Amino acid sequence: MDKHYDHKASEEKWLKFWDEKGFFKADTDSPKKPYSLLIPPPNVTGALHLGHAMQHSILDAVARFKRMEGYDVLLLPGVDHAGIQFEGTLNKQLEKEGLSKQKLGREEWLKRAWKFKEDSYNSVSATWRVMGLSADWSRELFTLDPKVEKAVFEEFSSFWEQDLLYKGAYIVQWCPKDQTAIESVEMEYEERKEKLYFVKYNLAGTAGKEFITVATARPETIYADVAIAVHPDDPKYQKFIGREARKPLFDKNAPGGDRVKVISDSRVDKEFGTGALKITPGHDPLDYEIGKDANLAILHAVDKTGRMTPLAGDLEGLKVSEAREKAVEKLTQAGALEKVKDYTHSVPVCERCKTTIEPLISEEWFVKMKPLSEKALKRLDEVKFSPKNYETILGDWIKDIHDWCISRPLWWGYRLPVWYCQKCNPSRKVGKHLDMAVSLNAPEKPCQTCREKHWVQDESLLDTWFSSGLWPLATLGWPEQTGEFKKYFPWSFEISAPEIKYLWIARMIMLSVWFTDSIPFKNMFFHGMIRDLEGRKFSKSLGNGIDPNELRTQWGTDATRMALYTYSAPGRDGRASRQTMDERAKNFRNFGTKLWNIGNYIIELKPENLTTQDKSNHPDDKWVLGELDKTIQKVTKSLNSFDLHLATDEIYTFVWHTFADVYIEKTKSRRAEAQPTLEYVFKTSLELLHPFMPFITEELWQRLPHEGTSISVAPWPTKIEF
Repeated sequence: MDKHYDHKASEEKWLKFWDEKGFFKADTDSPKKPYSLLIPPPNVTGALHLGHAMQHSILDAVARFKRMEGYDVLLLPGVDHAGIQFEGTLNKQLEKEGLSKQKLGREEWLKRAWKFKEDSYNSVSATWRVMGLSADWSRELFTLDPKVEKAVFEEFSSFWEQDLLYKGAYIVQWCPKDQTAIESVEMEYEERKEKLYFVKYNLAGTAGKEFITVATARPETIYADVAIAVHPDDPKYQKFIGREARKPLFDKNAPGGDRVKVISDSRVDKEFGTGALKITPGHDPLDYEIGKDANLAILHAVDKTGRMTPLAGDLEGLKVSEAREKAVEKLTQAGALEKVKDYTHSVPVCERCKTTIEPLISEEWFVKMKPLSEKALKRLDEVKFSPKNYETILGDWIKDIHDWCISRPLWWGYRLPVWYCQKCNPSRKVGKHLDMAVSLNAPEKPCQTCREKHWVQDESLLDTWFSSGLWPLATLGWPEQTGEFKKYFPWSFEISAPEIKYLWIARMIMLSVWFTDSIPFKNMFFHGMIRDLEGRKFSKSLGNGIDPNELRTQWGTDATRMALYTYSAPGRDGRASRQTMDERAKNFRNFGTKLWNIGNYIIELKPENLTTQDKSNHPDDKWVLGELDKTIQKVTKSLNSFDLHLATDEIYTFVWHTFADVYIEKTKSRRAEAQPTLEYVFKTSLELLHPFMPFITEELWQRLPHEGTSISVAPWPTKIEF
């Protein structure tokens, strides 16, 4: 053995060895019991970050453990097309070249997109593998592959036949920068110190002697006001209900005029501001609901680019922040601004680009979620959640879920499989009796009305989560009942960060139960988030990220993995910096050095002329075997409960302190007699450690007397008889 362990050479050697031998390929014809693990697909544009590294390390430890236990293991990798993020990244690159989507056109833009996808994928694919993932790479899938496309069309067409799809103009959360609707759970909230403006609305017919004051953080949207709402039990406003008030800001040429009606609604918060709420259905979700129930008009003062519309008169074209300043000036000049207070509140921003979200009315496609929700709730307890309280967390959200906006005005992803007859249905109305069709490609049949083929496809794309939600099904060939699907579904194990529990995990559960009448996975593990020392998420903008590849290069993959397992307690966030990660990784690098030195002592300094010994009766040998047996039971139990942080601590403590510090020291005076026990305990310890430190354990195991071709397929240690 070399004096020092070369982790780089070892990693390259064993990655190649494992791949050539095909140890990690699942076999549908194998008589072994299946154990399937589904890797959450990283975004195609995303370089490996610390969260990926920890997630992959956890998955791999469980997969290697189950493979050694004798299961036919499928660890399936994949990549997500990440619609909004991908487009944003590509468009930034195009801007540097003086190009844009509009200049290129859809066809040319998509050519660039696919090339960009290949370049991005090739640059990050290798970094997913080098963490030692024992995945079946022959089954790797991309969310835009034909296999997935077939499943997505089945999903959409089934929803259509089941009358669960509809199209209409409803309020959505709109990102002006990404130019798309997003889900509420795709938003973050920033605490901002802004102003709360108290604005007077004069009661009609009182010559300004009577007025209602409303408090608003958005005076620029007064142009789109259609009512003032008060609580029906608020005595201050009883006399005003049913009367009209005049908007202090309006454009005389705009629709709607300057009059708004005072209405009552129990959803008004009597304690906020003055207790009177200006109703702007086009720009606020609550206002939209109140307006819908009161049959009020919908006006728009802000457009989808985040600028003021013609409704705002001379403010047209201004950004919202600019228009707010101008609106305040106008209110002041008109004597309508009663007072201004400092106001701290939560402002929704897009989690991807941090742009302030604009609630807007947009014509979109939606899925009716109540039937899916009700069916999923009946089966939710069949999933074993870790931590357990996530069953309640997801259950509460699924119970109260709103209809799902599934259309996005993007070009990267699945285009809606909806076709309209341009001649007979130019306004693109939706309905089974109308001149439209649901089809993956242009319908071969002519339009029933004109008997011609003037088909044009809907411009919108499906929400990324529409396809990602089918990941447990599509990866195994659904809707076909393939051998893979029959053997590996439902998946044995799934893992996720808590931040996408609603976007992805809840959707996978609802879609799986709806289409297969089965939960998608038996065990759902939520790992905590590793944050910086101030508790913030790692991000490029903050410059606080930690590159796991830099850790690997300096300390080795095994040491990096072990450092990450210390943060792997279910649902528990941890805090780290490059310094703290270096300290932990260095400690486990030293542990690897300890293993190497133990191996050198047992293997290279092995006594000559050893006599065969079936069983030792020496009390020290019996003691260490007893301690090893306890360790086997504890590590196995911790792995079965996915407490990897406990499992690694157990085996680390046994190897370094029990085996090396105590037993090896005791045996130096009777080395030849103890050699069989030394070899047995060390070999067994390596097998216990293999799921966590796959490279150095393979290196040392191969140098010891052993049966079989690789530690990765060696039997998992069980109870020791001594």
